[in-house]
Amino acid sequence: MHDDIRLGRVFGIEIFISYSWFVIFALVTVTLSFSLFPDQFPKNSTVANIAIGLFSSVLFFISLLLHELAHSLVANLNDMPIKKITLFIFGGMSQMSEEPKEPGAEFKMAIAGPASSLLLAAVFFAVYKGLMALGLSSVYYAAFAWLSEVNLFLAIFNLAPGFPLDGGRVLRAAVWYVTKNLEKATVIASKAGQGVGLLLIAFGVLLFLLGQLGGVWLILIGWFLNQSAVASFRQMALQQSLSNVLVEQIMSPDVETISPNLSLEELVNHYFLRFRFGRFPIVEGRSLLGIVTLHDVKEIPRDEWPLKTAGQIIEPVDENMFINPNDEAVVALRKMAENDIGHLLVVDREKDLVGIVTRADIVQLINVKSELEI
Repeated sequence: MHDDIRLGRVFGIEIFISYSWFVIFALVTVTLSFSLFPDQFPKNSTVANIAIGLFSSVLFFISLLLHELAHSLVANLNDMPIKKITLFIFGGMSQMSEEPKEPGAEFKMAIAGPASSLLLAAVFFAVYKGLMALGLSSVYYAAFAWLSEVNLFLAIFNLAPGFPLDGGRVLRAAVWYVTKNLEKATVIASKAGQGVGLLLIAFGVLLFLLGQLGGVWLILIGWFLNQSAVASFRQMALQQSLSNVLVEQIMSPDVETISPNLSLEELVNHYFLRFRFGRFPIVEGRSLLGIVTLHDVKEIPRDEWPLKTAGQIIEPVDENMFINPNDEAVVALRKMAENDIGHLLVVDREKDLVGIVTRADIVQLINVKSELEI
């Protein structure tokens, strides 16, 4: 997340652009402006083709965003919270906070993306035909003709039956519905995704050997799809290894906490230098008041350390730092990954601090289970 550019929030979903997105945006714009449109419309000027190419690229990536938003909105309506969407070199990706709870929800979320692309294809086609019927120059309708075709291709390609493509999720939903087993359905859909990826790689290699540079792009897409399918398979294996393990079973109940009355000088000498942690919870009794970080202390002039207390520079604790002791370990691991943190504070319903769970705790559990093959 920290390497991406945040664009804003739509329907409560944060929108990010990866730096890799600029690579594909530039490639699409150059290809359209100096190859496709000049070949199709040789009478247009170079400036006109560049303008059409840039306009087409912008609308194309808006189309990708709408495709992902369709997934996300349907997912949110079916209790599968989507926190962010990232546009990157291979398209778009919605970050799910939870797996679907039943195959119907999976199917509806998966099919929403291709359905939105088909709708966009129809809209762009209608605009293209309408502008042609008005007798306008190709400068006005060229972009819409291409956008209609590319959105149709996007819908068809995403329906390929390989996880994590939309068609792979439809396949998983179908197998899940028949077998009543999400793990088995994920394994089958992931294997299908690896197969689709390998087919794309093979076809890309063939095209490249025939002198078609577009084959390189197919190889990259196939490789990405194959790796994503493998990652999905490993994620399911990870969830299985953490199934039925609660946070309270692996957390450390003894947490180094500090009093709000502790001076910053004592905090540095007796806590930061001794334990070498980057932050400490501030508690009064068992009630969690907030946290203090090394960065907070560094902001205070050193000659003020003996005079200021931890309570005076307290930071409220973000809800993303909390986990309930009755939550599953896999929920804790997912929460750490989403927020790029290495630990969570375990609090009960009254927000009293009862422990801490770290990424290392969960990794150790996975390693033990792997060694014992359980």
